[in-house]
Amino acid sequence: MARHNNTIFALSSVFGRSGVAVIRISGNDALKALYHFNITKEIKPRFATLVKLYDNFNQLIDTGIAIYFPAPNSFTGEDVIELQVHGSKAVIKIILEELSKIFFIAEPGEFALRAFRNGKFKLTQIEGIADLIDAETQMQAKQAIRQISGELERLYNTWRQLIINMQSQIEAYIDFPEDVMTEKSVLVKIYEEIQILIKSIQSHLNDSRYGERLREGFHVVITGEPNVGKSTLFNYLAQRDIAIVSEYAGTTRDVLEAHIDIGGYPIILSDTAGIRESSDPVESEGINRAKQKSAEADLKIALFPLDIKLYDTVEKDDDTIYVLSKADMLIGKKNIKSGNINCPDLKIGNINYLSISVIKGIGTDKLILCIQEKIKEKFGFDKVTPVITRQRHRNCIKQALEHLECFNIDKSIELMSEDLKLAAIELGKIIGVISSEEILDNIFSTFCIGK
Repeated sequence: MARHNNTIFALSSVFGRSGVAVIRISGNDALKALYHFNITKEIKPRFATLVKLYDNFNQLIDTGIAIYFPAPNSFTGEDVIELQVHGSKAVIKIILEELSKIFFIAEPGEFALRAFRNGKFKLTQIEGIADLIDAETQMQAKQAIRQISGELERLYNTWRQLIINMQSQIEAYIDFPEDVMTEKSVLVKIYEEIQILIKSIQSHLNDSRYGERLREGFHVVITGEPNVGKSTLFNYLAQRDIAIVSEYAGTTRDVLEAHIDIGGYPIILSDTAGIRESSDPVESEGINRAKQKSAEADLKIALFPLDIKLYDTVEKDDDTIYVLSKADMLIGKKNIKSGNINCPDLKIGNINYLSISVIKGIGTDKLILCIQEKIKEKFGFDKVTPVITRQRHRNCIKQALEHLECFNIDKSIELMSEDLKLAAIELGKIIGVISSEEILDNIFSTFCIGK
C-alpha cells in the first residue's frame, strides 16, 4: 500500500441487490469523479445533492446522491466523494468500471490506513472500527465503540508519556549533569514511579482475557453421556437443526459448532460426542475430541440422565452448569397436560442441577439465564476500565513490562535509559506512535536546554 498520492475508490456497501449502494472515492483528485460522470450541479461540502450520473456516451447510468467531504475534515483526511446510488448489481458494475478508468481500486483496509497516516485515528481506534463492523452482538459493539472513542489509546499513551518523561530526566542527567540534580534520590524517585506503573500494567494484563474473548466469542461446550439430549439442546440453543438427533447412541461423532447470541454475549456453542467406552475407532476419536474441547472450554453444560444414583461420583466444577435433561419424565404427563410444568431443580450433594425439557419447553429460559450469569461472573460485566482486545496489544504490553522490570538504579545511566526507551517503543507500537524525536523535544521543554 505505497500509493499515498493516488486517488482510490471502492464499494463501501455489500455487493448485491439492495435499496442503496455506497461508493467511496478518496484522494487529491476525488473531485474528478464528478466531471467524469458529467455532474454539473454545484456540490456543496457535506450536503447531500441529487445528481444524474452519465457515461462517456452521455447515456444515463443512474440517479443518486453525491456528498463531498473536503480535506482534512473527512474520514481519511483527504478529499472524499461519496456516491449513493440504487443497489443494482448492473448499476454498481457500470460505476465501478467507469471509476477504474481514472482511479485505482482500493486495497483491503486502504481507506482506514490513510485515515491513520493522516492522523485521524490511532491504531487502536482503527482496530475498534474493524471490530464494530464485525460485531454480531450488543456487547461486542459496545466494546468496539469504547475503543473507537480512544479509551485504550489514552491509557497506553498516558503510560508511554510517563516513561518518556522519566527517560528525559535520565537523558538530561547523562548530557547535562551540571544543570540537573545529581543526588541519588532523583533515581530512587524514578524507580518508585516505575514500580507503581509496573503494578498498573500487571493489573491490566490480569484480565482473564475478557476483551479478546468478547471479541472472538466465549466457548461453551455441551457434554454428557450418549442419549442424554445434547444434540437436542444444541439445536434448540442454535435455533436451527444442525446436529442429527437420534435414539441411537454414538450418533454424534465429531464436534459441531454454532455461533449464537445470549444476552448480548457472543457464544461459540459446541455439541460433542457422548462420553463412553467404545471400540469403534471413529467414535473413539470423536470422544477424544469431545474431552479436549471440554478441557479448553470457557464454560461447560454437563447433561445427565434421570438416574440419580449416578451422581454420587460427580465432582463440582465452578465452570460447569449441571443439567438434568428430559425433565418432562420427572413431572409426569398428567401435570404437563394440566399446564402445571414447574419442575423443581435438584441439589444432590453440593451440586445444584437444573431440570430442563427442551421438547416441552421446561427450564430452558432458566438455563439461558444461567449461562449469561455464569459468563458475567467468570469474565466480568460491563468493564469500567479499558480492556485488551487483541493478542497484538498483549504481546507489546508484556514486552514493555519486561523492559520496565529490568530497570535498576544500580545499572549504568545509559542502560537505565535504554530500558525505558524500549518500554516506550513497545507501547508506541500499540497505538502506532514511534518517534525518537519526542525524547529530545521533552528534554528541551522540561529542562530549558535552549537558554
